[in-house]
Amino acid sequence: MKDFLKTFAAVVLGTALVLICGFFIILGSVTSLIQTGLGSPVPAVQDRSVLHINFEDGVVTQDSDLPSLGFLPIDMNVIPKGTGFLSIVHAIENASEDPAIRMICLNPQYLDAQMTHIEEIRNALLDFRESGKPVISYADFYSQQAYYLATASDKIILNPAGNITLQGFSVNVNYYKELFDRLGLEAQVIRHGSFKSAVEPFVASRMSNPERTQLKEYLQSAWGHWASEMDRARHLDEGSIDRLCNRSFLTDASQALEAGLVDEIWSQDELISYLISVYDDIPENRLPKVSLKNYIKHTQLKPRKYSRDKIAVVYATGEIVMGKGSGQVFAEAYAEQLRKYRNDSTVKAVVVRVESPGGDPLAAEIIARELQLIKAKKPVIVSIGDMGASGGYWIASVAHEICVNQSTLTGSIGVYSISFNGEKTMKEILNILNETVDTHPFSHFDSYYHSKSDRELQIIREQVESTYNRFVDVVSQNRHMERVVVERLADGRIWSGKEAIAKGLADQTGGLSDAIRNAAQKAGVTEYRLVSYPQPFSIMDLINFSGRKVFTVPKTVIKEQILDLVGNGGVRARLPFDEKALSW
Repeated sequence: MKDFLKTFAAVVLGTALVLICGFFIILGSVTSLIQTGLGSPVPAVQDRSVLHINFEDGVVTQDSDLPSLGFLPIDMNVIPKGTGFLSIVHAIENASEDPAIRMICLNPQYLDAQMTHIEEIRNALLDFRESGKPVISYADFYSQQAYYLATASDKIILNPAGNITLQGFSVNVNYYKELFDRLGLEAQVIRHGSFKSAVEPFVASRMSNPERTQLKEYLQSAWGHWASEMDRARHLDEGSIDRLCNRSFLTDASQALEAGLVDEIWSQDELISYLISVYDDIPENRLPKVSLKNYIKHTQLKPRKYSRDKIAVVYATGEIVMGKGSGQVFAEAYAEQLRKYRNDSTVKAVVVRVESPGGDPLAAEIIARELQLIKAKKPVIVSIGDMGASGGYWIASVAHEICVNQSTLTGSIGVYSISFNGEKTMKEILNILNETVDTHPFSHFDSYYHSKSDRELQIIREQVESTYNRFVDVVSQNRHMERVVVERLADGRIWSGKEAIAKGLADQTGGLSDAIRNAAQKAGVTEYRLVSYPQPFSIMDLINFSGRKVFTVPKTVIKEQILDLVGNGGVRARLPFDEKALSW
């Protein structure tokens, strides 16, 4: 009876917590909708307006219909706050042809986005200028990201008290061997690929020479593109940006003006005075301005011809794993959706945006198989973002065409397996002795209490070799390359987008918007609408979270990194880091 009452009380409490959370989510949503004026008419775009673009709301991979719910715990990490980069690109493209837009005023000082997202927005701004309309950029300070984007402007303006940060690129990787030694924990590793470094954090205290070589070459390639683009855009001598980075990471306003990094040193009021002069000295409150958010709404509500034809955009973002769910690339869920697109005659092409460090080879193979079946019926184009490597490249290789940015990180054709032996931890540190009774020689194979035997390691090694050979074969067949050529490019080696094109692992430079245009061209359609998967995170997704999910204790950073790399066991095709480890 006591156990029943405990269970009953726990169920009642858990249900109450979920209902209370759901109530406040709905209440917060309604409040947010009222505050943002959703449902009210979108302000009209006045003639000859200034399109004002800032990034205070953030830049994300996909748009979200989820209002900002600030009262939810940060550790839930389920609220994709921000504007989708593709929506920003499309807004700039529309503005270039819109007679109601006269110019763009850019304020990028709060820009915090992925490298390839910035690249696509910057390219859209450069194309906007080709229409004959100017872009001016103003900021109180410029981060490196912000300044790179600003160099797409006709005029760069900096606050007299501001500065510009330019420091180059870096990547950091944590190494856990010494911690594991203290804990008595042994990582038993098998890998194919001398550059396949995902296991190194567990078996080494320092970065290996092959790993350091490939990371340095990737960073130099990516930074070389950014530096040369900034030099070119600002009409600086080749290597000017590099020389600045070697002298200091911070340039104040007067130094920036002298070095040619900016055109004007103005305060905010001087910028307003400039805009007023452009508009024949009209009062400040009559300056025709429209925010990016309102302009996107305006373009979405404009009457347009309905098209039955569709292009499906599939966002493969995050770890590639088995099963169904949200927040990662779940093989069964993605395969199910891809089958629907294959059998839907109104879907004329499929574009896959890959932003993944890899994951489970089986999961990657399941998704790749569905794309292969689609490819037999309609165009499949892949756009790789900041990172589409290992299992991510396995998926990408299927496409008719792969688009990459020059700073994209891709390749890493290699696999590994890792298991842990905690026998020493149990015995010498925790003073726990373990006894095991088996029915067969390998019954305790997945136990953390015993070191793997030579025979067990041999079985794993055979599985790793088999998976690696399958990976190489898949790339060779899909990319129409000799197997020996793929093997030379494999070995777990990473490549920048620029190098991938030169080596035949990718086809052309371009972003997601380019991939969509290419898909439409290959499908022979000029009028189409976009459909996307997965759907943006919504209010109902939050309400459907269990109480256990909502009120769990957040993982520590180290624990989360370890779990990401180890996964659910078995063979893995993954990098030792994701885009969060990169600094630019």
